[in-house]
Formats: sequence, structure tokens, C-alpha cells
Amino acid sequence: MTHGAHPPPVKIVMGSPEGGVFRESWTRVRRPVVAVFWHWRTRWLLHRGMIHARRWWNPFGTTVGIAFLCVLTLLLVAWGIGGLLVVIHHGWRHQWFSPDHMCSSGVGASCAAFTGMVMPVFLLAASTVLFVVWRLWRVRRFATLPARKEPGRFVQTAGSLMDEVVGRDQLCNAIMNNLRDRNARRPHVITGKVGSGKTAILVHLAGKLAAQGAVPIPVRLRDAQEGLDFCKLAKKRFDAMVQPVVRSPSESDRVWQWLRQHSDRIVVLADGLEEALNQDDKVSGQRDILIREAIARADDEELPLVIASRPHDPLRAMQAAISELEPLSDEASLQYVARSGSWRSDPMLLDRIVEAAKMSESPLYLQIAKDLHSRDLLEPLWTEDEGGADVVLHDSWALRADLLERWLDALVDGEIYPELPIGRDTRQTVVEYVSALACIGLAADHGVVGLRELDPSVGRDQSERPGSGGEPRRADDGWNKRIAMTLDCHVRRLRWAQVTQKSDQGTEGHAPHPVGNSRRGRQGWSTPVEGPRIDVRLAATWGMRMGLVHEDGEAVQFQHSIMQAYLGSRLLPRICEGEDERQLATVLKKGGRELLIALTLHSRSLNGRCKGGGCGEPKKCPDFVICRLLKDRAMELLKEADEGKDMWGLWRASRGGVLDDRGSPRLRALEMFGAAVEIDSVAATPEQECILKMIKRNWGRLGRGEDPVRLREAKLTLVKQCGAAARRVAADRKCNPAYGQLFGIGCREFDYHVRAGIAQEIGTGGEQAYMAVHDRLLEPALDVRETEGSSRQRCVTPLGPPEDWAQGERMHRARRRERVRGRLREEWKAAEQEARWEKWRWNCDTMRAWVLPMLVDSTMMTRHLDSPRDDLENWVDIATGEAGHSADVAAPGTDIGLGVTLAQGFKFAANRRPGPQSDRQAREWLVKHAQEMLKRSTFWYTRLTLLQALTLWALPDDVNEERPIRGHGADPRGQVEEWLTLEEGRQNGEGRWTEHPLVKAAGELAVRALQTRRPERFLWIDEAATADGVGTEVGLPGDRRAHNLWIPPSTGWSTMDPLAQQLLADVLLLVVLGERGYRPRDLFRMLDFCSRERTQVPSCVIKNRSRLDPVRGVERTLQPGSNCTDECRLRLCPYPAKVENLRLEFSEVFCLQQRDLLRRWRPRTWLGLRFRREAPWQHKVPVAGMRRFWDQMGERARDVNPDEADRTRTRARG
Repeated sequence: MTHGAHPPPVKIVMGSPEGGVFRESWTRVRRPVVAVFWHWRTRWLLHRGMIHARRWWNPFGTTVGIAFLCVLTLLLVAWGIGGLLVVIHHGWRHQWFSPDHMCSSGVGASCAAFTGMVMPVFLLAASTVLFVVWRLWRVRRFATLPARKEPGRFVQTAGSLMDEVVGRDQLCNAIMNNLRDRNARRPHVITGKVGSGKTAILVHLAGKLAAQGAVPIPVRLRDAQEGLDFCKLAKKRFDAMVQPVVRSPSESDRVWQWLRQHSDRIVVLADGLEEALNQDDKVSGQRDILIREAIARADDEELPLVIASRPHDPLRAMQAAISELEPLSDEASLQYVARSGSWRSDPMLLDRIVEAAKMSESPLYLQIAKDLHSRDLLEPLWTEDEGGADVVLHDSWALRADLLERWLDALVDGEIYPELPIGRDTRQTVVEYVSALACIGLAADHGVVGLRELDPSVGRDQSERPGSGGEPRRADDGWNKRIAMTLDCHVRRLRWAQVTQKSDQGTEGHAPHPVGNSRRGRQGWSTPVEGPRIDVRLAATWGMRMGLVHEDGEAVQFQHSIMQAYLGSRLLPRICEGEDERQLATVLKKGGRELLIALTLHSRSLNGRCKGGGCGEPKKCPDFVICRLLKDRAMELLKEADEGKDMWGLWRASRGGVLDDRGSPRLRALEMFGAAVEIDSVAATPEQECILKMIKRNWGRLGRGEDPVRLREAKLTLVKQCGAAARRVAADRKCNPAYGQLFGIGCREFDYHVRAGIAQEIGTGGEQAYMAVHDRLLEPALDVRETEGSSRQRCVTPLGPPEDWAQGERMHRARRRERVRGRLREEWKAAEQEARWEKWRWNCDTMRAWVLPMLVDSTMMTRHLDSPRDDLENWVDIATGEAGHSADVAAPGTDIGLGVTLAQGFKFAANRRPGPQSDRQAREWLVKHAQEMLKRSTFWYTRLTLLQALTLWALPDDVNEERPIRGHGADPRGQVEEWLTLEEGRQNGEGRWTEHPLVKAAGELAVRALQTRRPERFLWIDEAATADGVGTEVGLPGDRRAHNLWIPPSTGWSTMDPLAQQLLADVLLLVVLGERGYRPRDLFRMLDFCSRERTQVPSCVIKNRSRLDPVRGVERTLQPGSNCTDECRLRLCPYPAKVENLRLEFSEVFCLQQRDLLRRWRPRTWLGLRFRREAPWQHKVPVAGMRRFWDQMGERARDVNPDEADRTRTRARG
């Protein structure tokens, strides 16, 4: 893929005429010089600061030792050559070089003694050098050659469909650089949902590590069932890899010890942590502890380790750097797929397919799309379906189902794997058998399925044969029998038979005879043909050759979860009422995410839809039945979660035999609701509002007692599913009440990221969304102090018998202490209830402020009463103090908080690039009001956010359009300075305005974004989400896209400029210090206080960061300002304790990158003309102090014991 640092050059033009002949002539003369300078500056700004993987070198001690041994070896060789020359030529004139001459003159005995003592050392040095130069180099080259040439085959868990990996270079480079640094090395865990590309990351890492001099060792954690030791697993895998080239096991041990201890080149790549220690009941009971101990042991042994895993319980409180895998950017996905196309392909149509199908969510979709596109089979998927339909309204699951079906048809037709010597009917039969195995595996939530599950005769020993007295093992339940019957039905259709022949029991009819149009066929005397003769064993073998499964003895393993889900969806029986419904209800209790994907794909097939359009009895349709079962199962899971929150509920569940340890029931309930929403969106009679009402009613139960971070990804996925379904259902309506339910869910949600996701889904809903929520957007509530049912407590005489002093003073003190603690607990509950009520009211205002600017951009409505523009103008007046509200309406600082949220809503709206149907006047109206709000605002965070929004709006839609050297758009720096100018009357008393240092830095980055037209390198949309994700690369800015965002959600900190990374970190640092876990009333008071110190940054950020003390226990929770210096007026430090509910906790990977930006040796950074490690506002902070601070933040991220951290810092100072 072409690197994003080398975009196509933009043509530089003179612009409109501005003067006479002399000025025009001077412009013509300087235009070439300006064009060369601008092109060089763009390439320099985009290239500098990119994360590059550094090469693995031997440690310094090993290098010095090898050099010393080489010198000794050379001396030994010279000594031997001198003796040989003396023996051959007795009269050699250089006698001083001969050993005889050296050992003469009466020192023969001493020379012999010295030689006898030193010679073993020389021989040992020579043997070591020979081992390192010849044997070690040969074995290491043999071990890394497959990783360099074919990394897809080198990694055991990579499927046969694995191809080149794109968009993950920055993540891989960041991990490699950390693993290379022995002082800061941490175990890394890459997590992601089903099909997100975790194994692809390991494949890409294996190739890059081998290219940089490391020795990657891939291991399969499914093989670790009795115990888990990463070093032993890697050693066993290494022995198997080098067995053909080593002479003995001892040599393999020597090479391993050298590479592991002396060269420090071994890197372990472990895949499938969720499959480790899950088969043995004795071990699985201690699984979480064993996994955490194994990772801690690897950390203590300084073993470079990268683990890929699905999110599950053992990842909590794990001593490792955890990176959540984000989807690829659409640009990278498009470039990957378009690379294989022919000259007939249409780039715009291909872009619609890639974005509408959301192929970036899984590498499997990309590989299948690439295979189809190379055969010109991809683009008809769009043209045959809905033609020029809007990408936003397109059903991604339907397009994915068509994509997988077309690829499977190409596989059956022999266009894929044409070298296999089997015909079309045999290929189709193999697909049917493999689909049956996949369906059986979905019901048990297993990727490994035994052949005996489908065919009970497989694997029977002699005692189980008929007549032997043994009883053969049968299928587990009726589900396997039903799948076997469905398989028979599908296989019968492949056989050639007479048209007049009756269908056998369980079949749904036969295909017509191929010669049925002939006279013989009509007369019915042709001979039937049985078709391909094949059994489940042979089908498994051919399935492996066709790239569908991996054969493992008498079982098959599905290496691609999404492929297993699709194959299983092909053989799902037609779900109707009765026995089918009961079987599916039972399967839903055992199945996992793959089963939900299969049900969603099944709903897009003919068997999953109502026959005859479903107008008669929709309640008997398969989609209606499946949705009802999913909702019922979700409610059952919530009931199980409520009952299992106490020990008695767990005891009852264990006695009833229904105890489930597959994860959080609430997490699975969210997934069930999401699948129900997706399936209902294509039903004959959708019940979307009813489903969302059920979700809204149970939203509090979905998050009760759970870690918000743990449920965040599942909630965001559900929110996106609800938004996409609402847009599809409401495409031809004027109003969709489902948006109102979604807005209510956002008001009840306390997680910042989830609320932002809900706001963006509503904001892109257009007029249908506005009509559903317009009655809630008139004006903000402002006064959050009004509590639900608030009333003053009255003095009440306590009830109960008087105290009996005869029981003694000790019992009296015990009762009094219990009463005091009870009153404190009640006071805490009352304060917490009031705080939650205030947060709920403020969350509603926040949702309104975020949604309004986006609705202005998406509704296509002009300004009038009861329109988004009129509502937003009222909100802007209130936020800037122009509405004339009295001071007693709201608490001080409420208008500042409202301005902050409005500014974020403006930035959400500015991030959407204008499309062909965009309302240009609405965007100009938004720009005008954002500029006015920026000139009226004095709070630094509001100004920084509005500045970034205006920068996005100032970018041209076509980033390759000509750029003038004079006129509008020629001076980005002047444009930014004009934006940041305050209106008269809002400056300080001397008529001057000193800008906040962070806003100054943001202005410089905004100028660079306008100069390069690459905003994702210098700006961000949501600072918390950007810092929380590593990010993927985006495509070239000149690629013409149908629909996209300026900064997609896949963008993270790794793709940003180094100065932007440091600014992002310090902006979040100040935000967390200001927000803390305050209730809104206290937060507004803090905002009002900070707004008076407009340009001041706390000294703990720009001078001495040791006062922040981020690693601090609960018992040492201090009040803000307790660690501040006397001259600091903001009083914000220390850093909040981790027990507080903060907007963001910095990930350890982000902290490691901030520390890496401050290292001393930075040759690539110097080449980019960046000679200072710290940012301009950090010049007064010692670099060592900032490195120590980010070390402490990394310790905070992995929950290090505060006392241990204190001892570590004390030893470091000593």
C-alpha cells in the first residue's frame, strides 16, 4: 500500500488577479519557488514523527563479548599460521613471529605453562565464534525464513484465506519498539471481537519481526490445557521449527539459550488465549489465576510476549499492556481491495461496496472481496441489488451475505482453487457437509467440531460395532438430528433424478432432470444418477483443501469465525412455531457470538424471510419468531444476572445445573438485543420501537454491577446497530419514534463514550430524528440542582425500646458505633442519589447540545420556528450569555459547561465531509455561528474545540483542488489568527489577550492541517476515544470517496504528529484534573473558577509533575490543591485516584509511547528537524521528570500496588 506520507502533489496556482503588470509578473516569478517549498513542507510535515520499527541488535554486553572472542580467535589463528609457516619454511626470515622464537631464551617452561593455561581459553573462544558465525546464523536464518517469506503459513492459527495485512503498521511498530527496549518491555495483549483480525496482527508482526532481526515464535494456546507457561510453549515450538537443521537436541538448546539470554531476540506470539485451559475441569476452575500467573511470570522473566485474545474475564487486572483492536479505516480497505481489480472496475462503485458492507471490520471480508474483485465478480453485487442507493441506508449484513454467497459460488464453480481435481457437484457436496459441521459447532459455541457429531459411526471402536454389545455414542440432542436431516435434504437436491419421482421423506423436492426437456426425459425412462459419493471424512479432507476448515484427526477446526457463522447459517432449519422454536431456544442458551452472526445472516436469506411477503400471519414468520426468542433470551440473561449478583443466587444456579461461566450475562444480553434489532430491521412488520422501548426500560439493569469499561464496546455496538436499523426503517417516513427511545437511552447512560456514540447516531438521522426529539431540544434545563422528590428532613423521635445500660458500657459503644456508621452510610446514599440525579439532568442537556449541530447539517430544513437552526441559535445565545437569563436561574459556570458541550457538537458536525446531497447553506450557517461563539468564549477548552471544528470546515471537499498563493485559502496562519481574535469587550482590562498555551499549540497544528489537508495527523474529534485507541492508517488524501468522515473512528494516537500526541495527552490531563468525578454542580463551580484564570496552566503540568502523584491508593485520596505550590492559583493537583469515575484512564500503551517520545537518541526525529523532545509549553518541565511521570501513569494503568511504586521511586531517587 502506498504510504500516506507521500500524497499526490496539489497544483499551486497564482489565484485571482490583484494588481498591475509588476505585481502579476512578480507572482509568476515566485509561483514555482513557492510550489516547490509548499510541496516539500507538506511531505516533511506528514513524514516526521511516524512510528518506525527499530532493528533488533545484540545487547551491548553481548556485542563486546563477541568482539573480544573474535580478537582471541584471530590471535589463535595467527599463532597457528605462524607455527605452520615455520614448519613448512625452516628458513623463514620473520623468526620473531614463530612460536619457537617466542618461547626460547630460557623461558621454555614458563612459555609452556602459559600456553597450556591460555590455549583452552583460545580454543573456547574459537569454538564460540564458530558456533555464533556458522551454526547459530544458519539455525536462526532457517527459523525466520518462513516468517519472512510466508508469514500466513508460519503462524499456525492463520487460515488458508489469510493474505497481506494492511493498515496495522503503526500498531505493530509501537509494540515492536516496546518489546525491543528491555528496560520498558511489557507483555502485550491484543483484544478484539469475533473476526476483527487478531490473528492477522500476529501474522503481520511475525513478518516484521523477522525482517528486523528478531526471531518470532508463534504458539497456539489451544494446545495448553494442563498448564500455561509461555516460555516452555515457545521452546517446544522452536524445537519443532529447527528440528530439520539441528544436529542434536543439545544444539537446539544451545541456540535457544543464546537467542533467549544473550541476543534477546526471541519474541513469542501467542494466539487464542480464550481457548487455553478450557477443556480440563480440574484446571478450568483455576483458569483465571493460572493465566494471570503465567503472564506475570513472563513479565518477570522479561520474555517478549504478544497475546491475541477475545475479551473475557481473565483480562481484568492483568499485568500486561492491553490494546483494543479497532476496525481498519475504509481508505486502507479500499486500497487493499482495489489493488486486484482490472481496468473494467469503477472506483466510485467499489468504494460504495466497501463502505456499505463495512468490510473494514474483518480481514476475512477484505480477502473475499479481493478474490471476487480480481475476477470481476464484486461490483455486480451492488448493481444487481439497489443500484445507486445511499450508502448510509444500505443494509451491510445483506451485502455481506451476498459477498459470502458469491465467493462460495465461485469456489463451487472452480474459479477459486481451480487446481483441485474434483467436479462441481463434489465441491457443492463438500460445502454442504462442512456447513452441517459448522451449524453443529455453532450450537455448542465451539470452533472445533468432531466428525462424530454429524456421523455417529465415525470413530467407533470394535466394542461399539453392531453385535459387539457396546452402545455407540449418539448425537447430543435433537439439534444434531435436525441438522442431519437438513443435510440429507440438501444432498438429495444434488442428485439427478426423474422429475416424476416422489420426494423422499424429509425432502422438499428434487431438481429437474438435466435431460428433462428431451423426449426420453418426458417419458420418464431415464436412469437416475446417484451423484457424488462422499462421506464426512472425505468431505473434511476436501474441505481443508478448499480452505474452509483445518482437519485435526477426527475433527475439523474452523479457523475463521465469520466463515463458520455463514456456513452454519446455510443449514439453519426454517424456524417456525412448535418444535423448531423450542430447539432454537435451547441452542441460544449454549451458543455464542458466532450463532448470533449466523442468525443475522440467515435473516437475509430466503429461508429466513416470510413466504408471500408475510402479510398474512407475521407472527409465524421466521424473523418474528427469532426476534422474540432473542428478546426472551436477553431477559432471561438479565434475570440470571440479577439472581447471580449475590451468593445465594449462585448457589441456586449451581444446584440447578445452569451455572454459566462463559462471561457476563449482561454482556450477552446486549449482544442478543443487538441481533434482535438487526433481524427486526428486515422483517415484514418491524417492531423497532417496541424493541428499543424494552432496551430503554432495562438499560439500567444492563449495566448494573458491571465495569463500565467492560461493557463499553458492547454498548457502542448495540448503539450503532440501533442507529443503522432506524435509518433503514425510517427511510420513507417523516418521523421514526425509535430515535426518541434512543435519545432516552442516551440520557440514562453515564459513560461518556456511549453517550457520544448515541448522539452521533441521532445526529445523522436527519428530519426523521429531529421530529422524534424536537420537543426536547427547545432549551437546556440549566438548573441541575432540582432533585427528584427533594424535601427537607424533619426531626423525628427515634422508635424502639430504650437502651438497656445493664448490658455494659462496651455494648453501648458498639450500638452507638453501628448507628453512626449507619447514618454515614445513609448520608452517602443520599449524596450519591442526588449526584446521579444531577448527572442525569446534565446528561440530557449534553445530549441536546451534541445532537443539535449535527441535526442542522443533516435535516435539510431552513430556519423557522420549530427547526434545528432556531433551537441551536437559542442554545448558543444561552451559552455565550446573550440570552439575558437571570443569575438565579442556573449555578455559576453552567453557561461555560454548556458552551463546552455545544463546541463538541459543532466538531461532530464539522467532521462530516460534504456529500452530493449536503446542504451547503446549513454548513455556512454552522460556520458563522461557530465563529461567533469562538469570539465570545474565553474558556480554553471551548476555544480549542471550536478552533478544530472551524479547521475541518475550512478544508476543501476535494483535497486535490488547486491551491492559490494569494487570495482566499492562501494564508492558513492568518485565517487561524483571525478565528482566535476575541470580540471587543471580552478582553482583559489592558485591551490585550494572552492566549492559553494549549490553544496556541492547537492553532499551530490547525495551520499544519490546512497546509497539508490531512486533518487526522494534527486534529482529533473525541480526545478520550483517540487516546484510548492505537489507530490504523488512512489512505491517500487524493482518493475520491463517495461518503466518509474527515477523521474516521479508526484514527488513533499512533497516526498523529508527535506534537499533536503531546498536546492530546496534556489536554486530557487538564480535563481530568478539572472534571475529576465531580457532580455537575461542583463541576460548574470549578469551570467558573478556572475561567477567571484564562491563560494559566497549573504548575504541576508545566513545571513539576511529581506533584500529580498518579499512583495513589484509596486511603491516600487527597483534596484538590493539597499538593500544589503556594503560587499556583488553580489548585488542581494531585491527580484523581483511580477509584473516581473519570472520563478516561490512560492505557499503558499510550503511556509507553509518551515516554518513547522523550528518549535521548532520536535520529529519525532529528532528520525531521525536531530537535527538542518536549513540547513548547513543557520547556520548564525536566525531561527526566516527565519520563518518570509517564512511568507512573503506566504503573497506574496496570494497577501496581502504591506501596511498591513508592519503594521503586525511592530506589530510583537514591
